[in-house]
Amino acid sequence: MTKGKVKQKGMTLLEVMVALVIFSTAALALMNSVSLNVRFTHGLADTLQASWVAENQLAEAQLSKSDFPDAEEQGMETMGGRSWLWRKQRVKTADNGWASAIRVYAEDDESQPVISLQIIGPGEESK
Repeated sequence: MTKGKVKQKGMTLLEVMVALVIFSTAALALMNSVSLNVRFTHGLADTLQASWVAENQLAEAQLSKSDFPDAEEQGMETMGGRSWLWRKQRVKTADNGWASAIRVYAEDDESQPVISLQIIGPGEESK
């Protein structure tokens, strides 16, 4: 019999364990990245729809040639299958001018607006 080294065919248990650790770490990082992208995309869609609601209110005011009210006015609008609460009014700016302010909230969360828009029209600073 010869006492030569036997050629190894395959991987040792240690090598398999190290490979599994590397694979699982990479898989967790990938899953975290995908999860963040999904959340970001959902938030972006909400912001886009809320901005459309705000722009619709601005367009309606411009078409009817009416100023925003001094007292807060609010209403509901459906956009993208969701209901949005909007609030609009004229607000005083830092330089004693006036701006049209629109805030849009998700129907189920009125604690913070999804989007807030303030527009100073031409000639508004002296009104």
